[in-house]
Amino acid sequence: MGILVALIVLSILILIHELGHFLVAKAVGIKVLEFSIFMGPKLFSVKRGETVYSLRLIPMGGFVKMEGEDEASDDIRSFSRQPLWKRALVIGSGPAMNIMLAFLLAAIVLSSVGYTTNRVSYLGENSPLKDAGMEVGDRLISYAGKRLFEPGSDIGIFLYGEDGSPKEIVYKDADTGERITRVITPARTRTIWRLGFTAVSENGAGTNEIQMIEDDSPLRAAGIRRGDIVVKIDEFPVSSTSDIQKVLNETRPDKEAPLTLEILRNGQIHVFENIKPYPYSQFTLDLGFERQKGNFFGTIGAAWRFSVSTIRNVFVTLGWLFNGTVSFRELSGPVGIIGSVGSVVQERQPVSEKVLSLLYLSAFIGINLGVMNLLPIPALDGSILLILLIEKIRGKPLPQEKVGMISLIGFMLLIGLLIATLFNDIPRWFF
Repeated sequence: MGILVALIVLSILILIHELGHFLVAKAVGIKVLEFSIFMGPKLFSVKRGETVYSLRLIPMGGFVKMEGEDEASDDIRSFSRQPLWKRALVIGSGPAMNIMLAFLLAAIVLSSVGYTTNRVSYLGENSPLKDAGMEVGDRLISYAGKRLFEPGSDIGIFLYGEDGSPKEIVYKDADTGERITRVITPARTRTIWRLGFTAVSENGAGTNEIQMIEDDSPLRAAGIRRGDIVVKIDEFPVSSTSDIQKVLNETRPDKEAPLTLEILRNGQIHVFENIKPYPYSQFTLDLGFERQKGNFFGTIGAAWRFSVSTIRNVFVTLGWLFNGTVSFRELSGPVGIIGSVGSVVQERQPVSEKVLSLLYLSAFIGINLGVMNLLPIPALDGSILLILLIEKIRGKPLPQEKVGMISLIGFMLLIGLLIATLFNDIPRWFF
């Protein structure tokens, strides 16, 4: 069920992308030969005017076929014979449609559950912000020169790539309204011991059922799988994520000692020995932010900030791949997306909460899909926009043969990347 819902979500996001190309192409007078729902062999089609509307066999995505898009054409309404601005508008409309849909979905979710503001509601005793003079009620404006749009997730992203060096913060004093600039050094959280897995959630709390096993987890090497249920650690019974954390970090006298797990799998108990937990700590500002449910304009503003934050964080995380903050092994592809969406469907929570979680995740994926498509990578929309820019600078189009070769090479590289991500995602989500 989870995989089916995930495929439907991905198909809708891709169809919305293609619908953007289709609607703008029609609006500017480009001849559209076909608009297809799904891919593969044609199951059904109907022609309305000059356009064939088809349904195809493989339930994934869709496509738009325009006259003169991939080959030379003498038709005055072909894509290749249109002014540069029209072609750029058509190509950019697909990613734009994904981002606009994500904004709408985010607004729907935030109108129901509320949103995080940048007003500080909690400061821990060891918070470096407290040492800098901040108080509860002040507003944190920026961290390390980066403005906070979606404070909770933005701080999480910034601290994930943190190196522990001093950082500049800007906050607004609640009493005087003054903007104050200070330099702080992020604090380290206490060391916790982990087994490296994510548990199935039930009504917002973690269970003892394994949902996803992380890349470096000792569980993967031991042969423990997704769907296994941890029932005992050494001699201590566990029934929830909090139980597991308590045994690992409080109950066991020797935190570094190898442990024995009893796993329930298909109704049978399996014992796994000599599993070594590993220590983990991260940087923290030890703070919390106020949440509120606003009026229409407050919700629209929060949805805008969510969209801007997510777009920026796409580029931040891409930068991590190049500077080594994250490795290629952590990169996910379509299978990882399906796993993430499927896990939302499988969570044990009310249907209404499930739907909201699914809409929020769809908004996040939609923005990522839109932004990634705008990158100047061959076979993506961004590469076509780059070619159009080169055409504008040269004053004449590139030969169609060269454009076709660039697209072919890019498509092959893209397929290679997707295949490579399978080796990350399949063990992580299915075994």
